[in-house]
Amino acid sequence: MELKDLHYLLAVKEIGHLGKAAQSLGITQPALTKCLQRLEKFYATRLILKVGRGMQLTEAGLLLCERAQKVVHMMQVTRQDLQALGAGTAGVIRLGVAATAAEFMLPVLSKDLLHKAPTARLEVTVGMNDLLQKLLRENKVDLILGFLPQGNSEFITRPLIEDPVVIAASRHHPLANIHPTPEQLDEYNWLLPSDNVATRQWLEQRLRSGGYAAPRAQMESNTLSPLRAVLAQTQLLSFLSRRLLKGEGGELIEIPLPLVMMPRTFGWQFRSLSELSPASRLLVDLAEKRWPW
Repeated sequence: MELKDLHYLLAVKEIGHLGKAAQSLGITQPALTKCLQRLEKFYATRLILKVGRGMQLTEAGLLLCERAQKVVHMMQVTRQDLQALGAGTAGVIRLGVAATAAEFMLPVLSKDLLHKAPTARLEVTVGMNDLLQKLLRENKVDLILGFLPQGNSEFITRPLIEDPVVIAASRHHPLANIHPTPEQLDEYNWLLPSDNVATRQWLEQRLRSGGYAAPRAQMESNTLSPLRAVLAQTQLLSFLSRRLLKGEGGELIEIPLPLVMMPRTFGWQFRSLSELSPASRLLVDLAEKRWPW
């Protein structure tokens, strides 16, 4: 049995006449008859009976038509789904994203993706870069949208936007608008990520190289973005994306200390472009069109 045999049987049922059904299918009536005989042999039962000059489906024929409609429909849906997967307009994307990128890049990127691929699914993991790289290494995410490590990387990188990191504090902080001396900066405690995070290590190294003491962390968190209100209500200092300061209603300000203004680039990290699904490649392309480097 071939799938086209079921198409032909459904045409016979719909039209109710062998000659006219053959004409609508673009085949000869003997070819259509042979197709029906093949189906009857395959299922070992009569499917069609002649009634005068016409024909009618047997009970078995009606049952097969009912099942055939489901099979044909499923094959059509499968074909459409596979075409969509191949075009990148469907599928699952396992995305690791830094907190800053989740707040300022992911919303507009999701809008672009769902416009182009309305049936695509995103599985998003928000975290620090070290965690996301571990997940990428273990093949638990497909790609990372976050800040790009300096120097050689074990992953392929694609830059998108600049995102410097600066010392941040409440606008009411005693150091507001002051270029602090080492003594002044050392009076205050910090809200920082754990000491194994590259951003904090960079901050500590730069402060020491400029004659400042290492920052004393009074609060630590695996992500700083949701804790900006803590800075606004305390005299803690932190080390945040400059973009995050703009989004806090003027409650946070940058402490001007060029020594520790960390240049940082946000972009993509992935193992190999050839390993990415069509949907993931579509997401990469959409981001690069929105933020051309």
